Amino acid sequence: MSVDFLKKPTILSEGVYLQLVVNLKLLDDTIIRSNEPEEVLTFSYHSPINNRFIIPWRKVKGKVRRMVMEKQRGLGIEPHCHLKDDLCMKCPSCFLFGGTGETSRAKVSYNILARVFGETFISKEEVGDIQPYTENAVDEKTLTTGQALMSIIPVPRETEFFGVITLKDPTKEMTSILADNFQRLTRLGARSVEWGRVKTEILGYKLSDREELTAYDLIQSQNLPKLDTIKSLKLPNVDKSYTNLDLSVKKLLKENKLIT
Repeated sequence: MSVDFLKKPTILSEGVYLQLVVNLKLLDDTIIRSNEPEEVLTFSYHSPINNRFIIPWRKVKGKVRRMVMEKQRGLGIEPHCHLKDDLCMKCPSCFLFGGTGETSRAKVSYNILARVFGETFISKEEVGDIQPYTENAVDEKTLTTGQALMSIIPVPRETEFFGVITLKDPTKEMTSILADNFQRLTRLGARSVEWGRVKTEILGYKLSDREELTAYDLIQSQNLPKLDTIKSLKLPNVDKSYTNLDLSVKKLLKENKLIT
């Protein structure tokens, strides 16, 4: 069965999946952790993958969603829409990443399911030696440093990760927005104002009626499947994509009597 991009966004799924294979390379030591400041995120898989650094999807998703919102604000699209409880529920960002109407600023009766899915990014190489970074702790009251030391454990620079991002029921405008923001992803992790520079590359895509690719399989095989290049799509201009998707989403919601 032939699978193609949707001509316009829909509410009901048509079962089309665009998967982007993303390579993420750390240019700096980077702090990827959970809630504990001394903890670096790793996961122990079965052999032959064994112990790897990981970046949870929620950390990448949060960064990319904020980038999408910043870009659309710059274009004058729903400038007051922002995370966490002030979502407008009718803009490109809300349509792509989802939202809950009852808890949003809009106080609408509908929810929007996310159309962008992700998974854990897994390092290409096994975890090797981890070198802690030690610095003076700052007293919050006097704003001075003393004798107390704080130990930070970063993921080493030049570590590379595989990830797979899935866009459900994609149009070319939606794809243009998502691809542009992943290619603009240049910082990640805690304290990214000083650390955490990254180089993000979309290695290719696959369009199918199902999700076929996973980072786990890519790491295990260490060989990429045959992929089409993102340039071969000849995606529309990203600024026009935001404008057109914004108009399409609002029209879709009106046609379904979700907004007036």
